[in-house]
Amino acid sequence: MKNYGVILIALLIGITIFSVFKYLSSLKERYDLLNTLNQIKEQVTALKNEKQNLSQELEKEKELEQQLNKENLGLKESLKVNEEKLTKLNADFAQTQQAIEQLNSELVVLKTENTALKEKEDNLKIQLAEVTQEKDNLKARLSSIAELKKAIKELKRQMRKVSLDLKQKVKNEKIFKGNRGFLIKDGKPTYPMRVKIEVAPAPKNE
Repeated sequence: MKNYGVILIALLIGITIFSVFKYLSSLKERYDLLNTLNQIKEQVTALKNEKQNLSQELEKEKELEQQLNKENLGLKESLKVNEEKLTKLNADFAQTQQAIEQLNSELVVLKTENTALKEKEDNLKIQLAEVTQEKDNLKARLSSIAELKKAIKELKRQMRKVSLDLKQKVKNEKIFKGNRGFLIKDGKPTYPMRVKIEVAPAPKNE
């Protein structure tokens, strides 16, 4: 009986030790589980925060994308307007260039005409100078009585010379009857019957 009691006590002590060990193991496992759970909770919280941050960033990205889409749309419209303006500017430039070329052609023609007019003007000036000189010479000549007498004398001398030449020519050529002493050519007399000499008075000096 005494041995049974010792065995029973030893068994109880063993069971107690095993129970204490299991309890301590359970406590340790529970503590580990609590730590793991806390870590998981912390991770979940961190993931939630990260998710929230990602959601906010995603929202910002969406807003930025919308803004970029609006800006892109505005840029497309602006590009279209600028392309239309550029097309119009190109057309205006071509028209302006054509007008410039036409103006250059007209300018060349005007320069040519201007040169021709200048040459005509120079010729007219020269002619005017010559006419003025002749007028002055004639005026000076006719204003002098002596010069006028010389002119009349010279004219008479020339008339006498012409008359003598005609008479000599008449003697040398055949005279037809009924022509009254005048040369006949193509049925018409070639020498006038009379010569009329008129002398205009010199203009009065101013």
